[in-house]
Amino acid sequence: MLFVNLFKSMKIKQFFLNLKAYLKAKPIFFVVPLPLLYFTLFLTRGVSDDLAVTDNNPVNDSIKIIHVIATGDAMSHMPLVQSSQDSVSGRFNFYPSFEYLAPILNNEDLKIVNFETTLAGPPYSGYPQFCAPDTLAYTLKNIGFNFFVNANNHSVDKSSKGINRTIDVFNKYGIQHTGTFRNEAERKKDYPAFVTLNGIKVSILNYTYGTNSLIAPKPTIINYIDTNSIKADLAAARNGNPDMILVCLHWGNEYQREPCIEQKMIADVLFRNGTDVIVGSHPHVIQPIEVKNFKYKGRNKKGLVIWSLGNFFANQRKQYRDGGMFVKFDIAKNIYTGECTLLNIGYIPFWVYKTLNPVKFYVLPIYRFENDSLTFKMNVQDKQDFHTFITDTRKHLSRDTANIKEFFPEK
Repeated sequence: MLFVNLFKSMKIKQFFLNLKAYLKAKPIFFVVPLPLLYFTLFLTRGVSDDLAVTDNNPVNDSIKIIHVIATGDAMSHMPLVQSSQDSVSGRFNFYPSFEYLAPILNNEDLKIVNFETTLAGPPYSGYPQFCAPDTLAYTLKNIGFNFFVNANNHSVDKSSKGINRTIDVFNKYGIQHTGTFRNEAERKKDYPAFVTLNGIKVSILNYTYGTNSLIAPKPTIINYIDTNSIKADLAAARNGNPDMILVCLHWGNEYQREPCIEQKMIADVLFRNGTDVIVGSHPHVIQPIEVKNFKYKGRNKKGLVIWSLGNFFANQRKQYRDGGMFVKFDIAKNIYTGECTLLNIGYIPFWVYKTLNPVKFYVLPIYRFENDSLTFKMNVQDKQDFHTFITDTRKHLSRDTANIKEFFPEK
């Protein structure tokens, strides 16, 4: 039965590669005919023991894969909140803003969003101290997001009530989250966070550069970017034996389209201490995506850094700020060797379209609406702004180090 399972859907060389890996990783007690053993060694001579990817073609029955996607800042500027409220019932409905995202989110496993507001209850407020209706979190969960990162510069906007009630609402709706905590005991129990999907275990950490000079009242805790603390947290994450570690950072300079020196220094520290993927937010504009070569415990490794995802749901209308992107990648795990590899890294840009009379907001994926003149009757200025965003984004992301391409879900 072993040979039938290994041989199924493989080329002959791949069969022997997997047999070699299987015997190495999980010794079993049966007699292998000598000619077969010699033939196996001959075919696999000089081939790397890391079989997670062979000639960029994973062997289907030896690989487990999860699909990961992340996006940037989900905010609650008052125009967003007011445009989602029914004038008669007073209820909020955010679903129309996200109705075109199903093809992007439906086929992913781990879906991360930066929740950059509080849920302190009414009265609701926008910038500079955000407070959103609970419905916003509920809607984001229902459209597919299953992990919220909440350490950002607006985490303390509504003091301890905002911190604690936001956590309560997340828990009420079954939203897995990290970055803010009621107290040290809760942080010790729940951090670092772990997610296991399809047999692949991922640890997720989250930090912010600051909280707009507001101090989290004790005993509440916000995770701040401090490399010594992060090193300790990375060690704790590794003790949980994850297959990969993702660190979500709220960092950088607002409206700057390139990573600053501080971002680069922090990224170097994180990679040298075992981080595999860095997901960035806060600048409110898209920054590049890069694959970095580094050494960890004497081994050569590759790490993915998404410097900034830009805005996801926001009322910022100036050039570069009126949209953002999803970044997706696969984590592939060889079930025989335990080795993990990042595959199929791609980005999906979107523009936040604001209509007038009435004011409404729609997150429009570029691939879907670039040549669509029927769904929305945009005025001349909107068309120009949309195409300016498309041109700016594609040009800006064409300079990556790994030839990362735009992804088209419906193709």
